Amino acid sequence: MRSFFRKLGWLRSRRTKEAELQEEIEFHLEEDIDQRRASGLSDEEAQRLARREFGNVALVKEDTRAAWTWTVLEQGVQDIRYALRAMTANKAFTMLAIVSLALGIGANTAIFSLMEAILLRPLPVSNPESLVILAWHSHLRHFSGTNYHNNSYTDSNGEFTGGFFPYPAFELLKHDDSVFTSVFGYQGAGRVNLAVEGQADQVDAE
Repeated sequence: MRSFFRKLGWLRSRRTKEAELQEEIEFHLEEDIDQRRASGLSDEEAQRLARREFGNVALVKEDTRAAWTWTVLEQGVQDIRYALRAMTANKAFTMLAIVSLALGIGANTAIFSLMEAILLRPLPVSNPESLVILAWHSHLRHFSGTNYHNNSYTDSNGEFTGGFFPYPAFELLKHDDSVFTSVFGYQGAGRVNLAVEGQADQVDAE
């Protein structure tokens, strides 16, 4: 916890800490240079040896920042500031980027909403993973009556699969509990007129 508050204090007084760090580095370098001068070296040679022994000043600053603050957070703030300055300098590009992002986010949201409703959202029944749709398969495409279901199709071999059954077959499956816990049937009604709160429209009915 003490480390957390120390790093937080560094962020709050960053400029002051940076100045103190720079003063401390310069103090150590001057002390080393003075000692080398006292040993008989020239000013130029004393400065060269002192800086070489001290190492890279920029690297020392980075290591100190890493120990005293959150480097990733600090770099993130710097990147955000740079991005804001760049966006302010080029307003036309900024508007184009914002519109592109808005369109992309909107399209992705719509696609995800559709996929969530179709594939991800569980059905409002108990044990939805055990729910099945019954269908039959025939080499010939022919049937009697009217079919409004959308689960009938012809495969690539020209054979037909249908999901509609005569009512006696439904009763037989419903009363035979050796395979299914429960069975229910539904029939499409095609396009019908629907009025809700004074607004009328045509809808697909089941």
